[in-house]
Amino acid sequence: MLAAEAANRDHVTRCVAETGGSPDLVAHTAALRLYLRVPHFLTEWTTDPDRRAAVSRALALDIVSMKLLDDLMDDDTGLDRVELACVCLRLHLRALHELASLAREPKAVTDILERDAVYLCGGQIGTKRSRATNLQEWRAHASTYGAAFLGRYGALAAACGGDGQPGHAVREFAEAFALTITTADDLTDYDRNGERDGNLAHLMRTGAVAGQDVVAQLEELRGRALAAVQAPPGAPGLVQVVHLYTDDVLTRLVPRHLGG
Repeated sequence: MLAAEAANRDHVTRCVAETGGSPDLVAHTAALRLYLRVPHFLTEWTTDPDRRAAVSRALALDIVSMKLLDDLMDDDTGLDRVELACVCLRLHLRALHELASLAREPKAVTDILERDAVYLCGGQIGTKRSRATNLQEWRAHASTYGAAFLGRYGALAAACGGDGQPGHAVREFAEAFALTITTADDLTDYDRNGERDGNLAHLMRTGAVAGQDVVAQLEELRGRALAAVQAPPGAPGLVQVVHLYTDDVLTRLVPRHLGG
């Protein structure tokens, strides 16, 4: 896993530097460890190691490009916004080129990206307009910028991973895992960035969301992810990943926000 993360990091930062990205931007992208690691998880069903590595690198390019777009919108990194925009566009186009060259049907790549963009972008706009006030609303928002975001990369991994890919299962894993990560981000951002309106930890602390309901949701997501990795040809390497990330949220992050 660490070797794959390092390979993805080198591939992405090389493209950033070639596009004229500053040393600060190169360092920023190199530090996006989870974004660089997740493509390796999504390609677990790909049995050919060379194809898996190529798909993982291409996914990393686009995932990082979308992170840079998010940085551009939030304007909270101190990085030059024109630089962020230009490098984001270059990474996205390079990813599109690489993914299309790997897909059984190149058109499937743009079909997936365009279809999910409608839901993802609409959800992101809606999230900014109306902040969540309960767990149901929070999950509805997170299902767009979290689950739909990573879900489309699960779909792309299946479309580019060669024969025998269980497309539905790969996407199901990606969406469930994404919601677990999004939960962790919200619980962390309460302290790290001082987030309040619509933040899950804030909703827990103010009594709008019961801690036991958050625990139940995380266990449901664990079950969904584990069921998905059983789909033939199977992805047994992800079982430990699911437990590791879910248990970390349950034992390290959730307790911080119980009891107000």
